[in-house]
Amino acid sequence: MTAPHLPAAPGSYVLVLAAPAPATVTVGRLGEMEVAPGWYLYTGSALGGGGLAGRLRHHLRPVARPHWHIDYLRQVAVLRAIWYVVDTVRWEHGLASLLGRMAAPVPCAGFGASDCSCATHAFYRETEPACDELAALAASVQLPPLHCAALPGLGSPPLR
Repeated sequence: MTAPHLPAAPGSYVLVLAAPAPATVTVGRLGEMEVAPGWYLYTGSALGGGGLAGRLRHHLRPVARPHWHIDYLRQVAVLRAIWYVVDTVRWEHGLASLLGRMAAPVPCAGFGASDCSCATHAFYRETEPACDELAALAASVQLPPLHCAALPGLGSPPLR
């Protein structure tokens, strides 16, 4: 998959994925998760070497061996967009809180949040989310500017 231009600076991000069909995935030690057709939003941070570009390069590659919880979902869902903030502050927890105002938690407690006290870092909704919706919520709580990178032209069929 061709990557949009992503900064090597540190930051936090949201992956926007589309699941075209029902599926069941085993998410490591968390167990099975039912995946309904629709849209999934996952938040994480990239504060180490390589920054956003380095971490997101992993998410843009096909999943050979799942490493993170999101890799299991990526086996049945297609990455459609990346939304991100550039900052040395770990905003993934704040983004998770905001995503919870836009969508429902995925039916797998602890997804993406095994290293923090958040209930989840992954959310589901039936309708396609808009970056502007999260950007407005982010601005209301004074997060850094949200950047939106669409990933058009992927081989999977559009959702109905």
